[in-house]
Amino acid sequence: MAPPKTPAAIWKTLGIKKPEKALEGLTPYAEYLLLERGYSARGVRRYLQDLALWHRFLEEEGFPSGPEAVRALLLAKRWAPRRVQGFLAALRGYYRYLREVQGEEALDPTEGIGRPKAGRRLPLHPNPEELKRFLQAFGEEKEAALLEALARFLYGTGLRISEALSLKGRNVVLEGGHPVAVRVVGKGNKERLVPLSRTAQGVLLGLGLPQGNVPIFTFREGRRRGHIPSARWVEAKFREAALRAGLDPRRFTPHKLRHAYATLLVEQGVELDAVKDLLGHESIATTQIYLHASRERLKEAASRLPDL
Repeated sequence: MAPPKTPAAIWKTLGIKKPEKALEGLTPYAEYLLLERGYSARGVRRYLQDLALWHRFLEEEGFPSGPEAVRALLLAKRWAPRRVQGFLAALRGYYRYLREVQGEEALDPTEGIGRPKAGRRLPLHPNPEELKRFLQAFGEEKEAALLEALARFLYGTGLRISEALSLKGRNVVLEGGHPVAVRVVGKGNKERLVPLSRTAQGVLLGLGLPQGNVPIFTFREGRRRGHIPSARWVEAKFREAALRAGLDPRRFTPHKLRHAYATLLVEQGVELDAVKDLLGHESIATTQIYLHASRERLKEAASRLPDL
């Protein structure tokens, strides 16, 4: 991603046409998250939305920034534990940035606030038969070839949608002219090498391997030809295709295809350390949820045995 030169360029990168007043002062933080921390545009948008909500609340209610204001907001919102965790993380990260990067005397307003336990939710992901129906539903789309290629590639590599869309010709590793892996820059600007499954190799060969800085996944026709689609556009099109196929759209997001990839690897006996590296996880604890998901599917299969 090229460094944004102006505030307008930063908001365009984030997919925000006109930032609200509460967001305007967060431009330097948005740039910091994008360029220095390597966060995805989607992750930055989520952080900024929570911070804008926080600043609006302080202004409307007349609270000074501090734990009492945080408690008052949480009491008013009555969010689920997982939502509370995300909001507190957004505040902690921002005030740490003010202290450590900007050098301001900014106290963390979440200090002393208890973190609710949200528990772990097993990832819902589609099975191979459902995936076939999902892929067939793209036939009605103008950019059906692009969407089907992206869906197959995400399923065949386990990449995040932002990682897949940022791939260029120079990221593909060739052996004898055949694609065998891709170099991916993930969260925290960390690079990893992801071997390609047969499915993913087929996608790249079908698209034709670009050279140098030419993006792999681009619009193929119309005025947007050659441009990279946004993650939000892909998510919206995936949702439409799932609904056309009579499937639950929550199970056919780009991230759920990543879940399907990871769970199938675990079911095939791949060690968790290897799955962790392939997915670009910071901690093995994040990867372990796929082990639990695999066990749940086995339990479900065993429960179908007729009772004697």
